[in-house]
Amino acid sequence: MQKKILVIGGSSLIGQEVVALIKAAGDHPIVTSRSHMEVEDGSFFQLDPNEDLSTLDELPDSIDALLYCPGSISLKSIQRMDLTEVQADMKINFEGAFNIIKKVLPNLKKDAGASVVFISSVAVNTGMTFHTSIAASKGALEGFSRSLAAELAPRVAVNCIAPSLTNTPLAANLLSDEKRIKASEERHPLNSIGDPKALARVIYGLLSAKDNWITGQTISVDGGLSTIR
Repeated sequence: MQKKILVIGGSSLIGQEVVALIKAAGDHPIVTSRSHMEVEDGSFFQLDPNEDLSTLDELPDSIDALLYCPGSISLKSIQRMDLTEVQADMKINFEGAFNIIKKVLPNLKKDAGASVVFISSVAVNTGMTFHTSIAASKGALEGFSRSLAAELAPRVAVNCIAPSLTNTPLAANLLSDEKRIKASEERHPLNSIGDPKALARVIYGLLSAKDNWITGQTISVDGGLSTIR
């Protein structure tokens, strides 16, 4: 049976890679983005997760999986950081996810239930210089995810992935030249930075987490950075 999978923030590079995997499997992607985008063999809703979500009233009654892609990378020392910047990170990384779940929960709980995937960060559990804001907001998302997994079991499985630095437009300023790329690669035990296609494969697997007896987990996809020295 064809699955209906909602991808919030599908214009992101990782979101696009996941959508490609959904299509390749013959399933139906339902994609949202703040800006318009064409979605072949799927559905599209233009929205901001922190604004009016009424367009999602047009969703199918039952959704099989949800991926929340929006995120930010704000790296500053605490001396240079303003509280409004922390609040902005919290808004996109946590509050948007909260709003989406509240809106589509009835759809997720229909039929056989669903799987939900959030994208966290290696910085939550690995102390990293200049990462206070991103670690705080993604930490809120991880805590939300685990508690939500307990609350929604057994109907809905909820999990996170926690990647390290990945080669996406969001990280472009951190990977602006060969010297920076090489330094970033050498920080990871597997001597490489994250590949969006590799992350997408892990995420795609978790979109069937309920079927695979997995919930309440944060899966590290970080080249060994968080556990190997």
